[in-house]
Amino acid sequence: MTIPISAGWQQLLLFLLAVLGIGLLISAFMGFRREVYIDEHGQRYRMHHRRFRWGRSVSGLLLLILAIVLLWAASLVQSYLGLTGEIKVAHIHATQVTNLPHQMSVELALYDAAGHTASDNTYIMQGDEWMVQGNILKITPWLNIFGLHTGYKLTRLEGRFDDPNLERTAQHTVIELNGGDDNFFKTAYTQKSWITPFVDASYGNAVYQAAGTFDVFATQDALIARPAS
Repeated sequence: MTIPISAGWQQLLLFLLAVLGIGLLISAFMGFRREVYIDEHGQRYRMHHRRFRWGRSVSGLLLLILAIVLLWAASLVQSYLGLTGEIKVAHIHATQVTNLPHQMSVELALYDAAGHTASDNTYIMQGDEWMVQGNILKITPWLNIFGLHTGYKLTRLEGRFDDPNLERTAQHTVIELNGGDDNFFKTAYTQKSWITPFVDASYGNAVYQAAGTFDVFATQDALIARPAS
């Protein structure tokens, strides 16, 4: 499962601001003043006087409020950018086999999160269309402030028939990609109760097209395919 992370100096600055505010608050509540006294017998002893530091308390509270407001604003911006963002995950070149009906030659190149080619293979498939399936993990919006966005993983390449009768009765070609469904997705998909604070939704998704050359993209909600330029 690939979960894109887009972290920059903004997240670091807001995090440091929040830490500074919390530190000032802790310092205000936990500050001690130690004084050493010597009695008439020459014995030394220490007196602890708790002193509430109002200046640090107010400064820390203001910094913490500022950090929360900025983090909230950043989450809105990050969420919007995430929803409009796309990541290229595959390139497909599919051609019909001339002398064999309902068969295709499909070249599939997969890309990693950095945009580098992870694999490039060609398959002979039964069907009139190719179909790529994947898992989608939609991260809860509050995690966007840390630069985390929807996770995706391509899991299958299949052939698809235009004729519903063939779709029901003909032999299908199914090729597993990237090891198929992983344990993390299965857990999120089947045990939603405890993972809900972190994963908004987990579901399968598919995109299919006829012969041609296409780029496949992962968005914040689904897989999409566009004709390659």
